[in-house]
Amino acid sequence: MGVLLAKNQLVSDLWLPAAQQLGGMLYPMLRKNKKMKLLTLTTCENYQEVVVLEQNNLTRKEYIVAWEQSRFGALRLQTEIPLKVLGATRYESAVLTGTHSIGSYFPFDIVNLDFSSQQPVLGTGRIENEIHGLEKTVKLQRDKNVKTFVLIYTTLINSHSLSYETIAGVSNAEVVKGWPGLSLSDYPSTVGDSDMKETCLDYVLMKVYSKYGYVAHSKKKIVPLSTEKGVYSTASLIRPKEDAT
Repeated sequence: MGVLLAKNQLVSDLWLPAAQQLGGMLYPMLRKNKKMKLLTLTTCENYQEVVVLEQNNLTRKEYIVAWEQSRFGALRLQTEIPLKVLGATRYESAVLTGTHSIGSYFPFDIVNLDFSSQQPVLGTGRIENEIHGLEKTVKLQRDKNVKTFVLIYTTLINSHSLSYETIAGVSNAEVVKGWPGLSLSDYPSTVGDSDMKETCLDYVLMKVYSKYGYVAHSKKKIVPLSTEKGVYSTASLIRPKEDAT
């Protein structure tokens, strides 16, 4: 199975149920026109999440901001759908450097960080950069006083090792009062085993959410691929700690 087909499976099995759960919480009396604001990293070759969430009355095109990392893909999306399309660069780079206007579009009800759709460079440091970009995204949500939202993180797990030491060091450099930081003793400095990569990502994501005052109820799905280890995706319903039960 390729990445594009894996995405269809993730949309139906993981992403849509998470969005429906949030819709029921935010708009319990509405069956249609829930008007949830969506940020999605997507691709002109498969934007199934946009189609499905709209078909299920969870959002409409005017409430969607799509990100396509290629200039050609962004132009094609604007023509085919059409909707607001940003990009022509990597999301994680843009959100970290502040050189792009993406920050002005926040906040969102659903944040779909599908890095697997962004023609990922399958080398060392890729996932580490994605996690840094995800943390910045959570901070943007928090700074806009968002209480409850869904965050979806999707990436490719391949043969390259994961540097927990880098992830912890970068996150701990983003100081938050009262936050003790990620302990370097929690995982080996370099994680090579595929199963351990998954558990390490689960752990780091929960810690990042907690760092910014949130707790998360998460569900995960791994879709095996023919050419890589697989697509890892987790959908998290995120709420303030004081509201969690």
